[in-house]
Amino acid sequence: MTHELIKSSVLEDVKGFYGHSPLDKGQWLYGEDTYKREVLALSPGKPFQASLMWLADAGGISESQVSRLEEVYSHRHELTHELGRILIDVNATPDYTLFIDAVRILRDIHRFWIQVEKDLGTFDQYGDVEIDQVQTGPIMLLELCLQACLADLLGPAESPPA
Repeated sequence: MTHELIKSSVLEDVKGFYGHSPLDKGQWLYGEDTYKREVLALSPGKPFQASLMWLADAGGISESQVSRLEEVYSHRHELTHELGRILIDVNATPDYTLFIDAVRILRDIHRFWIQVEKDLGTFDQYGDVEIDQVQTGPIMLLELCLQACLADLLGPAESPPA
């Protein structure tokens, strides 16, 4: 789920920045040529990687976060395709640090897009909005999942407060 949310925030939001509308079969309202030149050209044939590179160039995420997302994707692939083994093998556990890092990276990506919206004046009617105070629904949901994972790892006596 986390990877799919990241994928959407990376691919769809970058395309949306250049005028792509997900409505009505994904029409370009403007900017398709600019998107191809400024984004897709960064990694030809790899739109996700190109969009990650664009986000890093724009200051949305760091180069190390781009690399970490490659590890997240690899582990997601393992979890998806080896689910039966993971469910049966008591010694097989997901890498929770990758999950935590993925949520942090997604939070940074969302923070970047919230800043873009603030810069465009989207929040002007609400006064001076502090970017770090804005919470998105997906991040809130994933943080609840993180709390559940930590509670599972720490056990009932050491679980963090809700």
